[in-house]
Amino acid sequence: MLRKRKHAAQLIDHILLVVLLFLMVYPLFMAVWCSFKSTAEFNISKWYPTLPLNFENVAFAVNELWIYILNTVFVGGVGTLGVIVVSSLAAFAFARIKFFLKNFLYGMVIALMMIPAIMTLVPSFMLYKQLVGTDTYLILIIPIITGGSVFGVFLLRGFFEGISESIFEAAKIDGAGDLRCYFNICMPLSAPILLTLAIMQLSGTWNDYIWPMIAIPSATDRLTIAAAIKKEFLSANSGSYPTLFAGYLISSIPLILLYVFSNKFYVEGLTSAAVKF
Repeated sequence: MLRKRKHAAQLIDHILLVVLLFLMVYPLFMAVWCSFKSTAEFNISKWYPTLPLNFENVAFAVNELWIYILNTVFVGGVGTLGVIVVSSLAAFAFARIKFFLKNFLYGMVIALMMIPAIMTLVPSFMLYKQLVGTDTYLILIIPIITGGSVFGVFLLRGFFEGISESIFEAAKIDGAGDLRCYFNICMPLSAPILLTLAIMQLSGTWNDYIWPMIAIPSATDRLTIAAAIKKEFLSANSGSYPTLFAGYLISSIPLILLYVFSNKFYVEGLTSAAVKF
């Protein structure tokens, strides 16, 4: 009797998992096959794939969105590099250097993670507008560095503290200073975590919608991909759902490829950080 109940519970679990998986995956596949339909075909058969495939929508989306994809790669790349540099240096200081009020300052940095980003949206916009102006790449890049570095400090500080003290002592005996320990010990050992941080930051930049919408009010050629689809592509093709789906498909491909080719390193980085904590 107990075995039958166990099998019944497992069967219910599997059914629920299949249903949840279907609800998660079906919209993605629907977007894919609807990208290759004409508007007439979409109105008749939107819920299932049909042949022949229509590549006009995809070609149009590539032609319209490539500049915004390049913008996102540039903004995300520069911002991610800044996050890695700032967060790793700050984490090294909090982990390996003794200075006045170190724990208090670290607590203040970590407290920033508890503040919802939406609360600082308007003050941040007013500040950066005065510093670098709107419609510039800097107003997109600087918030990435200031916002993403907080989690990076949290992630890397624990890892740096977990590195054996004997390694640093041996380096100091050889005459290494703090910067040499940072470049020759901490950075190479934390490479998987840095890659994980970079992937998370690039993904966040790729999906960022609200900030580019308010920071780039006029110079639409500098928008990142998520905001560009809403502000430019969606408004120009509001009557053609297949064209919109094609835009979503094209904009998703770089991020999907990033996860496919870096998934192993992403998991390794998270595991390394978890072990150190």
